Formats: sequence, C-alpha cells, structure tokens
Amino acid sequence: MNPRVTLRDIAAAAGMHYSTVSLALRDHPRISAAVRQRIKDIAASLGYAPDPVLSALNAYRKTKVPVAYQSTLAWLDNWEGPVLLRGQATFNEYFEGAAERARSLGYELEEFRLREKGMTPERASKILRSRGIKGVLLAPQPSYGMQVPLDYNHFSAITFGYSLQPRVFHLVTNHQFHSMAMALRELTELGYKRIGLFCHQDIDDKVDNAYHTAFWHFHHKNPRIPKVPAYLVQRGERDSTALKEWYRKCKPDAIVSIGGLGIIDWLHEIGVEVPRDCAYVRLSVAREGDPISGIYENGLVIGRTAVDFLVGMVQRGERGFPHTPIRILVEGEWRMGTTVRRQ
Repeated sequence: MNPRVTLRDIAAAAGMHYSTVSLALRDHPRISAAVRQRIKDIAASLGYAPDPVLSALNAYRKTKVPVAYQSTLAWLDNWEGPVLLRGQATFNEYFEGAAERARSLGYELEEFRLREKGMTPERASKILRSRGIKGVLLAPQPSYGMQVPLDYNHFSAITFGYSLQPRVFHLVTNHQFHSMAMALRELTELGYKRIGLFCHQDIDDKVDNAYHTAFWHFHHKNPRIPKVPAYLVQRGERDSTALKEWYRKCKPDAIVSIGGLGIIDWLHEIGVEVPRDCAYVRLSVAREGDPISGIYENGLVIGRTAVDFLVGMVQRGERGFPHTPIRILVEGEWRMGTTVRRQ
C-alpha cells in the first residue's frame, strides 16, 4: 500500500513552503490563481487526497469556535422607494435568510439602494470599493430586463432569479418550473379539471417563462385533461377587466397565479366565490399565517444559499463575470391553505 501523499510532499515537488500549498489547496485569495492551479496540478499528479478524518475534525472545530468578523457583504436594492422590495414577503425572506447566514459566517449584510437621489452605478462602485466590500448580492429586480452596470471586475456577485440582464451572473432562485408543476399536480389530485393560469407576462419573463412552460408541459403530458388557455396579461392591460373576461369565456374551476393581484375580490365582483365556485392557488405564499393555498418558495433557504455561494467566491478571489454561470434552484413546498377544497 502506497503511503499517503502529504502537504510537505507536494511542497517539495513544487519548491514552495507547505503553508503556501495548504492555502492554495483551499483556494485562498492570498495565493494567485496561477499558483493555485499549478499546486493543484502537482497534487493531482502525486495522487494527493485530503485526509477524511482530519477534514472531519477541522469541520467539527469550526462549529465550536465563534466566527470572527470577516467583512461586509452588500445587498443591492434597485427598486424605487424604501419598502417596495422588502415589502414583499418572499423577497424579504431572501434578505432575512442572507443576513442570518452572513452573520453565522462572520460577515455583515448591509443594504444599499441604487435608486437613491444622486446615486449612479459609478458612485455605487466607488462606495463599495472604499468600504472594502468584495461580495454583492444583486437583489430581485422590479421588472424584467433591468441592468445594474457596476464595475464588476472588483466584485464577486450573485443574483436572484432571471430578471437582471445580461444573464452573466451565478444565480439562485426557486425552481419555478417544479413549483408550477406541483401546483397543477395538487389541484388535479383534489379533483379540479379545468385549471387555468392567469399571470403577468413580465412576471413570467422574470422566471425565464417557467410558469407558462410548465403549464404547457402539463397539458402535453396529460392530453385528456381539458385545457384552459393561459392568460398572460400584457403591459397596459387592466388586470381586473382581463381576468373577468377570461373567466367568463373559459370557465376555469381553478386559477393559478402569482403576485399581488386581487383575484379573489375580482371574482367576487362577478358572483364567483373562492373556493366554492373556483379554487385559487398562488405560486408564492408567505411562510406563516397565509390563508391562500399555493407554493411556499423557501425564501429563507434561497437567501442562505446565495450567501453560501457568494462567500465561497469571495474567499476564492473570483471577481467579475464567471466563465460559466451556475444556476442553483431551490425546491418549493405545497401549502394547502383555505382557497382550495377537495372536489
């Protein structure tokens, strides 16, 4: 049996101190990317593998030692007004989960509002650099196709969802395709047969058209289920009028939607009661106390996951646009609520 290759063996082959080898194998930013890669190549050629017992011991020690302050991460809010973004329950959970995870890793999460008077992308970049901030969370955007043109060569960045353009960043979001599929499956199992999708086109664009695509896929796989045409509200249309006309024409027995639309009230105005006459499912419900049936997107987990990924980037010295953007999709959970019932 060949003896285990040690850090000192790699250091001897590389002509470097073993402490440099240790830092390089942990992707420490103090070691240049070129040197890190050279040391990794030498380690691989020697057949090096980390000692699993020592790795487990180090992980255990880290959980027992209080984490010292590392630095500050930025939460960049590109919405008008102070409460529009975090006034939405799911987006506020992103922030809460991110702040919680940041603290546990020794970081502070600080909000920066990019729409404040006098704020420009250039000024924001200078402020972040002057504060020594290297990691930024690009919060969900107010509409599809938004841009945040910072000087990203100096920052590690990750975004939430698909609304930011161009799509060049790592991102984390709910698995919206699965969420829509889950809602349709739950409604079908409850006995609903004419399920309709009513959603803003802009919102469907913000989720990479996952809702509409999953709706189409559901009917493609289940051709015997009656198909109610999806209605994607276009800009300039009046939501309430569109819903009422669509309902009268298509007669769905269940409606799947998302956002702050007043669907229950609009249906009531035409004599349709939820859930007596029509079920209502929302694709993003609050964590606690929400009577609406639908999908809980696990916003806290999304926020925590974003910080986990971002801190890794910061520690590895990964700045600018990634060569290959990575998508992290978090599964949602079905919440029964009170706006559906068994048929």
